[in-house]
Amino acid sequence: MNLAKKSILVLLLFAGRLCIAQAPSAEGEQAEYIEAADDTGVVLRLDAPARRIVSLYAGHTENLIAIGAKDYIAAASSGDDPKLAAGIPLLGPKPGLEQILSLKPDLVLTRPMLVRSQEALYERLRGLGVKVLAIDPPTWEEFPGYIELLSRLVGDASPERAALEAKSLLSAGTVRKNAAGAVLITNGRSLATCAPDSWAARMMELAGFRNAASGFARALQGGVIASLGAERILAADKEIDVVLLQNGAMNAMSAADFMSDPRFSGLRAVREGRVFDVSEADISRPSLLRLKMGVAEDLGKLTNFGR
Repeated sequence: MNLAKKSILVLLLFAGRLCIAQAPSAEGEQAEYIEAADDTGVVLRLDAPARRIVSLYAGHTENLIAIGAKDYIAAASSGDDPKLAAGIPLLGPKPGLEQILSLKPDLVLTRPMLVRSQEALYERLRGLGVKVLAIDPPTWEEFPGYIELLSRLVGDASPERAALEAKSLLSAGTVRKNAAGAVLITNGRSLATCAPDSWAARMMELAGFRNAASGFARALQGGVIASLGAERILAADKEIDVVLLQNGAMNAMSAADFMSDPRFSGLRAVREGRVFDVSEADISRPSLLRLKMGVAEDLGKLTNFGR
């Protein structure tokens, strides 16, 4: 990647929206630095593109890899897929101060949830002058701007190109009028599903499915999870062609578990064997890398109901 020259790039994230401005320096020439305000309200300044990034959220790591910045990742989190992050040192779930400092990062890329869980660590890092940027996983609409931000942080000469690629991938699918109705179970214990406008719901649509739970699931305020429950699932039997079980840290229930649950033995999708496991990372993680890998297309091929 080439350093984008002759500009002051002021990148501000307000309510998840990216604003870009340019301005001359006091000497009349255009300077080179990057300022960014993250989702915790902290503003940082990079005097040069990041070249040693410690990425503590798997989504950030995958998106850095997707834009060609893998060589700039000094270490990543234990939550990263070791195959996708091959060659990158993986840290434990809660890396310590000395461990991070030993990597000599010029940027620690994380998310606000992790900052809240380890406030003392991040206060020490910032107190020692380490640049920390905490960004929430972006929504569908925010994703192109988020990709552009990452591209600018690493000095990509054409950051808008990466954003346009992301936008193109997000708009690649349309839901047909006769699309199969799918329900995603994100938590088998509470039988929760994804909120209608969540990343997972949009991924189902990108795969060619209709979110069969959008009309009766009750979205929890401010979250990506919606209340579902066994009674609502059974009542919507005619609308549900496919049941998807999100497998990952948030959900231990598998497709086999769902199909063996006596409550759902009469469900049409169960009787016809259309209950499938899907990866939480594939369907719920905002990842340009996974979009490039065609995870939406793979999801749509689970049954002949997909596109």
